[in-house]
Amino acid sequence: MESGIREPDRGLLRDLVALNMTLRLSVEDYERLAAALGGHEALRKASPTDIERAGNVGPKLAADIVRLLHSDDPDEELLQAAERSVAILPFNSPAYPALLRRIPDAPLVLYVQGELQPADAVALAIVGSRFPTHYGATQAGRLASELAARGMTIVSGLAGGIDTAAHRGALDGGGRTIAVLGGGIARLYPAENAPLAAEVVQHGAVVSDFPLHTRPQAFTFPRRNRIVSGLALGVLVVEADRESGALITADWALAQGREVFALPGRVTDKMSRGCHLLIKQGAKLVETSSDVIEGLGEVGEALAPPRPKPHEEPLALAAEQQAVYNAIGDDPAHIDAITDACGLPPQQVASILMVLELKRLVTQLPGKHFTRRPEPPG
Repeated sequence: MESGIREPDRGLLRDLVALNMTLRLSVEDYERLAAALGGHEALRKASPTDIERAGNVGPKLAADIVRLLHSDDPDEELLQAAERSVAILPFNSPAYPALLRRIPDAPLVLYVQGELQPADAVALAIVGSRFPTHYGATQAGRLASELAARGMTIVSGLAGGIDTAAHRGALDGGGRTIAVLGGGIARLYPAENAPLAAEVVQHGAVVSDFPLHTRPQAFTFPRRNRIVSGLALGVLVVEADRESGALITADWALAQGREVFALPGRVTDKMSRGCHLLIKQGAKLVETSSDVIEGLGEVGEALAPPRPKPHEEPLALAAEQQAVYNAIGDDPAHIDAITDACGLPPQQVASILMVLELKRLVTQLPGKHFTRRPEPPG
């Protein structure tokens, strides 16, 4: 992906990379500091004392700014980014996402592996628990798939759980997805999602505002969340307790003027408490992808219509098969519970379950648990 920077501006890009390496400066901070000193060139030539006085910054940050501007670190960063096919977009690049540029704490540069497209401006962030229930992961994947199929880009954080389900759903829906990392692109986290990240790069982008080798830490994830919401028109929270980082993303969304959506769950489920709190506070309740479309107003209405589903005749089930199928719900049920519910011999139930799997009516989960598929044929 081209950075959108003309050759005479490479010096400015280098300096912005240097300033970003402090992990302390936003676009707003940079513009205020440069204006106080008399422009970018004056900032480059300033001493730590000049920067302290003009920018009202502490001595350590002022010293870091001067050190990084006059070190080889940003040059090495640019070289390594090119070797990894990672574009570094400065905030003044035409390729820098316009939605992100307008947030109060916009990053000076954005590292991009893959490709950002103008159509990605119509995006929804889907976030939630790293340890979701089967229901939560299934619903996140379903909603992401349906929205991606209509042309909406799905943004999430590449974490396990809901993030993974959202990215996977978007890919399964034939759409685009953007993964925002909580560390540098060279320190992909979690490592087990590297294959998923490779797919995202082919159908969207992996992005970060952190220098390439920044190690993910406790403070980096809340900071990352402002970009997850900043790249999207709204944020959908799927399963989160009241202490979840997903609620931090919702807070960022509200501060940025984005829509906030939440998927309800059981009132007795701890993983639903965060979503129910958001709904009480005014978040839009989501049951279907149409709820998201309606919540986005004219932008949602402009999306492509839903893809027509191929007509399928309802699958005819024998009486015993229907009995086993009726004993299975949306929540995982153990084979012993299914057997007790339908009153058939265990060996026959096991055989029928295999048939229902082949008919794509049920899904087997670890531990001999079974659940209905989200949209059973017929």
